[in-house]
Parts: sequence; structure tokens; C-alpha cells
Amino acid sequence: MPLIGIVARKKDIKDIKRKLGENYELIELTNESIKNFKNIKFDEIIYNKDINLTEEEYKFMREIINKTKYILINSDVKIKIPENILIKIITFGFYSKSTIMISSVKENYIIISVQREIEKINGDIIENQEKKIEIEQNKKSSIYNEIINFLIKEL
Repeated sequence: MPLIGIVARKKDIKDIKRKLGENYELIELTNESIKNFKNIKFDEIIYNKDINLTEEEYKFMREIINKTKYILINSDVKIKIPENILIKIITFGFYSKSTIMISSVKENYIIISVQREIEKINGDIIENQEKKIEIEQNKKSSIYNEIINFLIKEL
């Protein structure tokens, strides 16, 4: 079961967990929890909001990040991430230079554009492409949560 650390609002974490089901373990990373997770190896870390950390907390976060395989960052939110990280970074959002760019938003779906090849955990490649992602009609889910779910399942 993949272990995923996430920096996001509680309601977004709940929404993402609901969609992913039981096959993934999502753990919220907060100022208080970072010290407890410094020896844990996550498969992915997701930044969907900024987190104000002290210098000591940034040191712990850098240690956590450098042990993971990927870091997924919402490029539409100003996020301060630790410097000197040595892993693959995947950005997502409306920003035209994002790895995964939102190119169209409709009532029932969004179109994303994979702008650079992404190597999956198993070594396969996600090639440059456009992909349609359905949006649940009865649920209030953010577009970013839909992309996070897509990335977690694809990687």
C-alpha cells in the first residue's frame, strides 16, 4: 500500500481519501507532525497548500522529502518548499509551465495536458498527452483534488 504524505486543507484530504479508497495511506503533514515522521519513507509527498515552518521544521521536512520518490506541487499556490531537495518534482495547475497543466474546465470534466514525460514508480513512462478527467457531479471536489487523485493512481 503506497504511503503518501500530504500538506492540504483537512476537507481536501478527506475528499482525496474518499476517492482513493483503501488502497492508499494518506498522512497529513503539519508543523506538529513533521518531527514524528522524519524516519518514515513516503512514496509521494503532495503540497496543495503552503505550510509555515520554522528553520528546524524545514530541516525535518527536507529529510522527509529527500527520502521520497516524488513531490507533487500545486503550481497555482505560492508554496515555500525546502531547498536542496534531490527528488523528482511534478507540478500541476493552470500555470503554463506546470508538468500537468489544466487546459480546459467543463461542468462534468477537466482536460489536463501532460507537458513532459513522467517516469512512473515501476519505470514506465507517462507520455505527453491530453487526458480527460471526469468530475463527480454530486460532490464538491476541487479540480486540484481530481488531479491529485489522477497522479496518485497513475504514478
